[in-house]
Amino acid sequence: MDFALNKTPLLTQSPAKVILKFSLPLIIGDFCQQLYNVVDSIVAGRFIGTKALAELGVASPVMNIIIFLLIGFAMGGSVIMSRHFGNKDYDALKKVMGNALVIGVIFTLALSAVSIGISRQFLKLLNTNDTLLQGAGNYLKIVFAGAIFTYLYNFYCFAVRSIGDSFTPLIFLFVSVAFNAILDVLFVVVFKWGIEGTAMATVFAQMLSAALCIIYTHKKFSLLRLKRDDLKISKKIVFEITSYSLSMSLQQVFVYVARLAIQGLVNTYPENIVAGVNSGTRLDALLQTPMRGYTNALTTFVAQNYGANEYKRVVQGYKASWVAVAFFGVFSTLFTVLTGRWLVGLFDDNIEVINAGAGYLVAIGWGYMLMCIIVQSQAVFKAIGMLKTFVLSTMLSIIFRIALSYLFEHFWGLEGMFWAPTGSWIIGGSFCFVCMIIAYKKRLLPLAKSQEKETQGNLDEESN
Repeated sequence: MDFALNKTPLLTQSPAKVILKFSLPLIIGDFCQQLYNVVDSIVAGRFIGTKALAELGVASPVMNIIIFLLIGFAMGGSVIMSRHFGNKDYDALKKVMGNALVIGVIFTLALSAVSIGISRQFLKLLNTNDTLLQGAGNYLKIVFAGAIFTYLYNFYCFAVRSIGDSFTPLIFLFVSVAFNAILDVLFVVVFKWGIEGTAMATVFAQMLSAALCIIYTHKKFSLLRLKRDDLKISKKIVFEITSYSLSMSLQQVFVYVARLAIQGLVNTYPENIVAGVNSGTRLDALLQTPMRGYTNALTTFVAQNYGANEYKRVVQGYKASWVAVAFFGVFSTLFTVLTGRWLVGLFDDNIEVINAGAGYLVAIGWGYMLMCIIVQSQAVFKAIGMLKTFVLSTMLSIIFRIALSYLFEHFWGLEGMFWAPTGSWIIGGSFCFVCMIIAYKKRLLPLAKSQEKETQGNLDEESN
């Protein structure tokens, strides 16, 4: 079952082509999603000033830890839905979707309320300069107030993708990003609403994309059109969804906990350094989108085929993914190293800001190949239910990233700290590679060989 939408499975096409075709809208979509933050930063840096860019810098890790917690929660249910779709158990798919929607909305509203209440205190814990507290705090409160739209958009996007449509959500995202850019200019340049204007632009744009995605899903896919019975809570289904969703959410949270810890260290430096590192982190997130999009497609491909007992396709898909790992890793590194300084200059023309941002971006760029190996392995871990290994691999990278950041900064200063992510990826990448090889040889390959023998036996019986 390869991303089929109520049609014959595309088992005659190579897994490499199927995954790549499905991943392209995801890559473009993730890229556009990151443009929200990049556009906000460029507008803030160019039309408000370096202080606003620094305020976004200290607010971003706090914002991202909440937003990606919600995205991870939405993603967990979609993996289970992909399996049920692959197994053609459509009733179970709708039950999972209904339960995931109910508990996700409740979780989002509760988390938003708590986040609004503690956002300023959280910024203080990160050694945020008093001059940046007000703007950063206001930005966070506005974004958290609109978090429900972020959750709903991502929930319906993942639901549609779980049954094979990765293209349509991309159209809505294009509209949303363009709307966000227009509102950024209107609120900041015309109305002079400052950093609060960038936050409101983001919330209104997310509201639009969520509304479009919900309406489209309801009208286009009867399979995803929920009824009242589908919304009835089942303890068994909630437990299954929560297991997956919390694993996905914790993985996202661990990544940004590390960035929070490092942000606390960065915040001890002058305002221009904070602004520069913020520019670098925004670009880093943007440059990682190709591999993230590809591995999201890989997760769906493996989950669908694993659910349909097409183990040979799972093995073929994993092997094909190594070509993407090599390509994205090498390309991202070369692009970052060669253009990093110019890219940071788009945010601010202050030389101190550019030096800090480019230093961070180029240092982290040398580790992109290792990052690709990590997310490739984690994509398979998620799809076949190796959740403990998935979470452990993330924790390992994060713990070492925090430890190395403080250690390298102590001995080599700011520039030393920039190399901590690459150092942590060496450890995390080695762990993921070993675990994936073990899973491949002891789990996936035997299943594929057993299936191939069974198929051959059936063919021999038919020929006789």
